[in-house]
Amino acid sequence: MRMKMFAAESFEAAKAMIFAEMGSDAVILSEREIDGGVEVRAATDKMGGGMVPNEPLFLREARGNNHGRGIENPLFSRVRDALLWHGAPQRFADRVAAESAGRSGIQHTDPEDAIAEGVSRLVACDPILPRLDRDIVLVGPPGHGRTATAAKLTRRAAVARAEIMPVAADLDGTAGGHQLAAYLELEQDQIRVARTPEDLFGTLRALRSENRRCVIDLPAINPFDDDDMASLQDLIAVIRAEPVLVMSAEGHPEDQAEAAKSFARAGVKRAILTKLDVVRRRGGAIAALSSAGIAFSHLAVTPFIGGGLVPAAPSRLAALLMEDAPGDVIAMKGAA
Repeated sequence: MRMKMFAAESFEAAKAMIFAEMGSDAVILSEREIDGGVEVRAATDKMGGGMVPNEPLFLREARGNNHGRGIENPLFSRVRDALLWHGAPQRFADRVAAESAGRSGIQHTDPEDAIAEGVSRLVACDPILPRLDRDIVLVGPPGHGRTATAAKLTRRAAVARAEIMPVAADLDGTAGGHQLAAYLELEQDQIRVARTPEDLFGTLRALRSENRRCVIDLPAINPFDDDDMASLQDLIAVIRAEPVLVMSAEGHPEDQAEAAKSFARAGVKRAILTKLDVVRRRGGAIAALSSAGIAFSHLAVTPFIGGGLVPAAPSRLAALLMEDAPGDVIAMKGAA
């Protein structure tokens, strides 16, 4: 049997995704509400259409290849090999594997539980609440999904009846306001657009005078450009909003690690990991944020604006690291 968790804006939307991917024989196992939508767990006995058994191929191969080698702790090897297959650096993979047994002395038999245990000791998770207590400014490199994330945060807040104002800081003249309005299916005059730093400062003063919180979609920042990063630090100091990194799971692990550390030096404490639905190997991005001391806030597991963000947790990161099939999003064995 193959199980998988789907995130969507509504139960009906989740069912449509399930039946489109798993077929009409899929069985709904559970559902629960999350920030901005629902999570629905489904199962199918069919293995076609790119589906794989619950135990990924790389773990089965690792177990088979270790036979006869005298390894004292085969679970350590399975956890480490899973992380290495996902592109995590050797040091990070070894540390997670070493922590997988847990200081409590619990001996896990399931690799996913073991990974969750190890990840929980090395990775911080700190989700952003729908009702903001502070303005947020989304920062990140080009093409990592900042505008879509701003729309998802706005939609999530609306579902929770905790309104936030989307602000497009179109400081580079790329018509970011049009894209943000399109994502939210709003007219451009229903959001705020700032085309200069002075416009942005004035917009923030006006919103704060009305006691309204906002999410700011900032233009792309090159983390390897000193001038870009210096400008970002200056802007953060002036606008007094929390910088939240939007980082794609795509890319080379070393580039991801260097970029994450650069944003951490600029004051970033939390990140939203995007494009998890279009990559197979997620270990590099997870290791990068961990090594930079940046907490995971949310995981973008679908391209859909509604229900597209899932609060980060060690169990969810472990589930992502257990996936070994194109198009898989989250497989949560035993999820409530």
